[in-house]
Amino acid sequence: MKLLTAVLLALISVKAAYADSFVLVNDSKEINVSTEDLLKLPVTSITTSTNFTPKATFEGVTFKELLSKYSITASSLRVYALDDYSYTLPVGELEKYHVILAYRKNDKVIPVSDLGPFAVIYPRDQNPELNKLEVNAKTVWQINRIEAIK
Repeated sequence: MKLLTAVLLALISVKAAYADSFVLVNDSKEINVSTEDLLKLPVTSITTSTNFTPKATFEGVTFKELLSKYSITASSLRVYALDDYSYTLPVGELEKYHVILAYRKNDKVIPVSDLGPFAVIYPRDQNPELNKLEVNAKTVWQINRIEAIK
């Protein structure tokens, strides 16, 4: 019984760790970035629909701000989800469309159960050229790791 309790507590702790942070990798350096860290950066909001939610207002930080804050220069970012799904996003496109790493949806923190804690959000409704299957694949949610690619 003690072993089962210990395992359950460990799983809850791991889930909690995922709930408010992700790992940002630049070269071989790993930086743990929390929601609290992101709240110190300028907030950008996008009201749009996505492939996993009807129209909603998302708040977060632009990838340009995120990369600037951590002095990262990259041509692409590989974004990983909790289920190991990943997609490589071109930084030029992220900057062109002011794509955000969202941590709030409709004024609430995005829980893991609602595909949080972090999600890539493109302004699809404002840019008809983004309303395509490829952008659906780029809209990674439940993010736990982002790797810079030079």
